[in-house]
Amino acid sequence: MAAIMVSGAEARSYLQGQLTADLDTLDSNRVQLACCNSPQGRVQAVFWLLARAEGIALVLPATMVDATVLRLRKYVLRAKAKIEPAKQLQVAVASALPPDVTLSPDLSHREIDGLSYFKLPGVSDVLVLGAFEAAVDAAREQQWHASFVRAGLPQVYSETHEAFVAQMLNVDLLGGINFEKGCYTGQEIIARAHFRGTVKRRMFLFHSAGAVPIPGSRVLAGEQHAGEVVDAAATADGCNLLAVVSLAQLNSELHIDGQTAPLTRQPLPYSME
Repeated sequence: MAAIMVSGAEARSYLQGQLTADLDTLDSNRVQLACCNSPQGRVQAVFWLLARAEGIALVLPATMVDATVLRLRKYVLRAKAKIEPAKQLQVAVASALPPDVTLSPDLSHREIDGLSYFKLPGVSDVLVLGAFEAAVDAAREQQWHASFVRAGLPQVYSETHEAFVAQMLNVDLLGGINFEKGCYTGQEIIARAHFRGTVKRRMFLFHSAGAVPIPGSRVLAGEQHAGEVVDAAATADGCNLLAVVSLAQLNSELHIDGQTAPLTRQPLPYSME
């Protein structure tokens, strides 16, 4: 994971016109899920937003930073907003919280001495964002990536760029879309799907005894295309994966294209209603 920093006098108002979340309600005590979209309503990037002293940090996969910076700069024009890769900041699992600091669903972010301690829904580890020296711990990174998948947290990678509408990734179920705010890029398509009840594909958690598929891998029901993989992580007996699947085919026997191992649906830690 890495971060993009959006700063300047109009940073918040600029992001308000680009992201699905309501930036007017973002404060320094919580983490906010949001995504940016194409004019056709297709998700281009998913972020966790942190209001920090120097601006708003957008936490996302490191591989998506450069392309997303270019996307967000596209509509800046004369807005007083600076969008830069936060190369000085790292994201890691916090070894410990500072004394007298607790985090909860209602208080999910605290910035102390330039370090942002934050929790994501359904994930037990506390993450920390800041300018610090930390050796890369590949095993630990794999562990918290696996916990993100188990928690049903959506993500977009280059393979799935503009593959989904926000509701397909359950962004709405996780509080990442405000349907009452003003216009933002892609808002018309996303709002129409919500108010007309036309979301026919959703993201679900599955287990497979097969190999870990890459994002964008096809999910099949027999020989029919039923969906695509969003994210996946290895387990001791195969892998857990998140996939957007057609609701009409959800109860079919599903498998990954090129694999024979069946997909077994697992419960998500949040309501799908």
